[in-house]
Amino acid sequence: MRTLKPELLKNFLQDNPLIVDVRPPEQYNRADLEGAVHIPLHDIQHGNHSLPKDRPLLLVCERGVMSELAGLYLEAAGYELVYNLEGGLQRLRKMADNR
Repeated sequence: MRTLKPELLKNFLQDNPLIVDVRPPEQYNRADLEGAVHIPLHDIQHGNHSLPKDRPLLLVCERGVMSELAGLYLEAAGYELVYNLEGGLQRLRKMADNR
């Protein structure tokens, strides 16, 4: 799994990744990251998803911890194009606030 620094997100989005928000339903907010699909970590852990293996997957959560764990599960299931957003949405928000 690769780590993606938030400052590189804009360029990375040009590769048309599928953005996957892995937060539990009670933490998920559709407005947090436009275009993201919501698949909780629990579902990824148990293989309850139909994520493509031929497209980059950018995993996000609040702090980058759950998404990193989700990435490990996906890699164990044979996924190769897995990226974790470093610092999660918190770091992305902090970057946006500093602009």
